[in-house]
Amino acid sequence: MKMKNSGYVVIMILLISFFRESFSVSYTNFDAFFKNITGGKNINLRPVLDHKSKVNIYMFFHLINIQEFNEVEGKLSLTGYFNISWVDQTISWNSTDNEIEEVTLEEHIIWKPSFIIGNSYDGVKFIHKDHTVMRVQSNGVVKWTPGDNYEVVCNADVSRYPFDTQLCKLQILPWGYTSEEIVVVPIYDYIVQLWFNPQKTWEFIESSIAKNEGLQLLEFSMKLKRNPMFFVLNLILPICVMIILNIFVFLLPPESGERVGYAVTVLLAIAVFLTISSDNLPATSSPRISSISLLLFTDVVISAVIVLMVILSLRYYHREDTYLVSSFMRGFVNVSRILRCQVCSCRRKKEKYNETGNEEEIKWTDVGKEIDIICGIFITVVICIVNALYIIDVTVGLPGLD
Repeated sequence: MKMKNSGYVVIMILLISFFRESFSVSYTNFDAFFKNITGGKNINLRPVLDHKSKVNIYMFFHLINIQEFNEVEGKLSLTGYFNISWVDQTISWNSTDNEIEEVTLEEHIIWKPSFIIGNSYDGVKFIHKDHTVMRVQSNGVVKWTPGDNYEVVCNADVSRYPFDTQLCKLQILPWGYTSEEIVVVPIYDYIVQLWFNPQKTWEFIESSIAKNEGLQLLEFSMKLKRNPMFFVLNLILPICVMIILNIFVFLLPPESGERVGYAVTVLLAIAVFLTISSDNLPATSSPRISSISLLLFTDVVISAVIVLMVILSLRYYHREDTYLVSSFMRGFVNVSRILRCQVCSCRRKKEKYNETGNEEEIKWTDVGKEIDIICGIFITVVICIVNALYIIDVTVGLPGLD
């Protein structure tokens, strides 16, 4: 019984060996096949049997990573590869004869199209490095997947920084061929993101592809949106805190002697944030100046006005009583008190201020206090309006600025 089973095993091994030899390709046969399909090729000639025929080049771009977007330099760094295919009419074989479906060839063995980056950041750049390979199928279809790190020009629009959205483009066009010789055909109308690694600073929103028929140029457009939380916490909120602290200068007692120093310190702090912001933005006013730059400039102007107001109020507060309070200043103090009482619905104080004979009781210290109150209210309203306009501008946009 064991001998019988052993006989079956031997027969099975012989059959497997036979079929393996029948369907395998030896190195010698493969080498001869390789020399047959590549020998005598002129890689400078387009792979068409009729020289007047056009070569259709099918292409799509696969984005892998957005390395960096430098707004100041206007440079976008991408990592990805192109999937390019065409039909080589000079190479084809019957795969049933030798069981070879496709082969891998180096790029210098057969013809391939040349493409450059139309908006390269640093000179003329081809879309591939040397020593890339191509796969050739038995029906003559050649597939080429060159990949690299591509640096392209992308002028940033920082009008609504850091809540901005950028539109960057990667332009590809054939080098040395006309539209009568090759035709570039985009396979998809978008950028493939099958293995895309999201970037922490920029969010990929959408993509599109446009073609220039005359130049056979493909334009891969990418819409990127900034993640603003880091800039909100490290730039915008500190600016808001600084400008709010500016208001409290009018609550400091004039006798402390720190009011002018406090106001100047806040002014310098806002100027420092203005410097930090300008370092992160391109030195351009096209299409318009950044909203954050306008906000910081306005805050600097407001802080400078506050310094002047503080100096003015202290001058009146510390004026000697030997100088009589002018009628204009007495009227200013009375009107200010009455208006504040009407707003606060304080009837008793209103009646007190309307009584005759109270004008003689007004002193220079009262004038200084009223100036502080009026300036504090005025600056608070101005700051609220400025910040409200900034919020509207970065969200929906202000008419006249866009």
